[in-house]
Amino acid sequence: MAEQRANDPGEKLVFKVMEDARPPVPEPEPGPFTEAQGDVFVELRKEWREERDEAVAPLKAEIADLKGKLDAVAELKGKADALLPLLQGAKAELIGLPRRRPSDAA
Repeated sequence: MAEQRANDPGEKLVFKVMEDARPPVPEPEPGPFTEAQGDVFVELRKEWREERDEAVAPLKAEIADLKGKLDAVAELKGKADALLPLLQGAKAELIGLPRRRPSDAA
């Protein structure tokens, strides 16, 4: 059949033009943000940090005050711990004195 078609003058050869069969090259993706968007994010972060610092400042001051009070309590506890054995030792060393007799008063 192929030979008949090739010899048949009424049939013409049709040339097909094929486009490139490779898939198209993807365009490079743009960066995540434009420069203007990046600047906006930088400014927003700066504002957020300032707001956070303003909100946290009173808490930091309160924590510092409490830390000072805790240090004072710890110091007092240390002093009490040091005095307790001394007081207990003094109690054990008490000597009973004789009672005063009314006749001894002259």
